[in-house]
Amino acid sequence: MTDSVLHIAIDFGTSFSGYAFSFQTKQLQDPVRIPSWGIKYGHKTFKTPTCILFDEDQKFLEFGYDAMVTYTRLTKKLQAKKQYLFEHFKMELYDKEIHRDMMITAKNGAQMKAMTVFSESLRYLKDHALKKIEENTSGRKFIASDVTWVLTVPAIWHPAAKQFMREAAIEAGLVTESEPEKLVFALEPEAASVYCKQLPSDGFIAEEVCEETLEQNPGTQYMVVDCGGGTIDITVHEVLEEGHLKELHAASGNGMGGQTVDRKFISFLKDIFSEEIFMKFEHEYPAEALKLKYDIAMSKSCDEGVLLSCPVSLQELARKKQSIESYFDGVEGAEWDDGAILIKEQQLRSFFDDSLRATAVKIKHIMKNTELNIEYMLLVGGYAECVILRNFIKKHFGSKCKVLCPAEPQVAIIKGAILYGKQPKVVKSRVSGLTYGLCLSSPFDESIHKGKSKYVNSEGLEHCNVCFKKLVGKGESVLSEEVRMFTFFPTDTNQTAVTLQFYSTNNKKVKFVDEWGVELIGSIILGMPKTCGGLSREVRLEIKFGSTEMKATATDVDSEETESIKLDFMSKQH
Repeated sequence: MTDSVLHIAIDFGTSFSGYAFSFQTKQLQDPVRIPSWGIKYGHKTFKTPTCILFDEDQKFLEFGYDAMVTYTRLTKKLQAKKQYLFEHFKMELYDKEIHRDMMITAKNGAQMKAMTVFSESLRYLKDHALKKIEENTSGRKFIASDVTWVLTVPAIWHPAAKQFMREAAIEAGLVTESEPEKLVFALEPEAASVYCKQLPSDGFIAEEVCEETLEQNPGTQYMVVDCGGGTIDITVHEVLEEGHLKELHAASGNGMGGQTVDRKFISFLKDIFSEEIFMKFEHEYPAEALKLKYDIAMSKSCDEGVLLSCPVSLQELARKKQSIESYFDGVEGAEWDDGAILIKEQQLRSFFDDSLRATAVKIKHIMKNTELNIEYMLLVGGYAECVILRNFIKKHFGSKCKVLCPAEPQVAIIKGAILYGKQPKVVKSRVSGLTYGLCLSSPFDESIHKGKSKYVNSEGLEHCNVCFKKLVGKGESVLSEEVRMFTFFPTDTNQTAVTLQFYSTNNKKVKFVDEWGVELIGSIILGMPKTCGGLSREVRLEIKFGSTEMKATATDVDSEETESIKLDFMSKQH
């Protein structure tokens, strides 16, 4: 075992989280192992609920099923309102302004630092994994620094969210700042793609599949639709020689994952029992409300109606006003059935409508691209367990491409993350999701720069100093390890330093850094002590795009002074 390299992948999901691990020896390829969760509570699942509990002093107590059960017991002791319970908090990093000191709200209405909630969740999963591995390796103890950690993140996340997760992982003790390469980010649909491309045909739920695997057919194009609890994350890949992948379309998606269905379900129950009664139930019996939400999440995979057990406390609250049966008078789509609520098939399907409609719009938009020739669509993620979702996608897109779903869609990402961690160069190129550029000065031209900021150099020449110099454009294909080189010159003969300011934006066409939506992501101050070269002195900039983090290095050619920076997508908040 001394030659082993240990990889641990953490799939940190909106609804459920888990991990997988694998050893890699010189002799053999170790299988990917995924431990089961919740066995002592009568469950056996690949993941545990993304649910974390802190005490009244904001000290970590429990995570996952343990957090849910502990919370239930605390409720019986009337202590729950003092505790901090967080669930589905991953969505706090989607489509929001992110900074290191951001706060998030617990069930009790109180707030904690998001960084603490995320880092303690990762710390728990890290410690759980290392302990589990020790039990499976005859007591050989591994520590975090022995491991290459792979952390899954949505491809559609803003770079600030990915950076937030890296800093949370450092705080959690997965890696140190001095060894950042020990933490690999796997974009969730990419991880699923790496897993699915090597599956034999019997690994998919489908009527007919080609006998060869996808990776045995260079030139094959396929779409991955990662259906998670929070987000729908879509990427398009082409298989290259030796099974490598090329991204053909920038990651896109929405926040209309499986939780959208859960919320519709709960809204329907509120309509039946009244907002007042249901809110009282949630407030006075938070643990039973949490259990009801979990039961609803599990019932989504049905497609012929659902028999949902009604919590006793909710029944008691409802009976104080009228008989339970009378709440269902005139209600279409639901019936009372001796302690349970029967949700009929058509009603159940209606809960999916908004999510499916929004996802179809995204897929159709990509399909309209005439440069793409998508042969397969792969449905992955826990939400892809839902037959209603799978049938909808097949009905609407099955005539355009073959719709496939792995036999275990919820583990495609975590297994793929292990494979990706072992061969991170499998994705040869990606499509830039943002436009990146520099702030440069240009000779002032009234017809172009009217109304813009300007300064006068030592020779009396006016310059506009808010011009945007594009380095890479949104939608542009960039090799995953590509380093691009740019050359710049000073605007003043006596200049002894230059400040390079880096910006990012969602816009494809940008002229000035003071335009709406253009954000500062870092700056370098580089010394240029040798002034004898005047305006012909050269500054060389090397910048690495195409990976999860971007590093820029500037060099003054004459003096050989050099400065580097990791672009900071959260710096604008300070």
